[in-house]
Amino acid sequence: MNVRQTGTIGRRKMAFRLSNAAMTTPETLLYVEAVLMLPLFLLGVSHIVQRQMWTDFFIGLAQKGHAGVVWRTFMLELWPAVLIVMFHQDWRWPGILITVYGHLLMVKVALSLLVPSLGLKSLQQADRHGSWAFLPAGLVLIALSAVCAVRVIPAYL
Repeated sequence: MNVRQTGTIGRRKMAFRLSNAAMTTPETLLYVEAVLMLPLFLLGVSHIVQRQMWTDFFIGLAQKGHAGVVWRTFMLELWPAVLIVMFHQDWRWPGILITVYGHLLMVKVALSLLVPSLGLKSLQQADRHGSWAFLPAGLVLIALSAVCAVRVIPAYL
């Protein structure tokens, strides 16, 4: 973190500047990927093998209306989005896949919270498209987990 002091008449101010370089080091990238690797894999596999469970879960959240949107957004999407956007700014292959995922997830979070009717439509997709709609999401989550694994496992061996 870069810290710069600026003086004013009679008092001092501290101005903090967070630079991207200070927040995203090679070690930080690996830590973020290590934290994400297992949850992405487990969520991905469960989206594939327990599609009906996810369908029922999302239908239940949709029935709660905007409260379901807030629950899904805060419990499942906000924290990985914040982690990736703040600490995983890797614009080189294959790390860019994790970075783009995090930014897209943050857009989804913002839209869900600022326009809850869009978040509710997203939840209602489970009822409209059935359990097979979770298969592509599961495959994407497993692929992202694999990106993390390809980078994390060799670094720790």
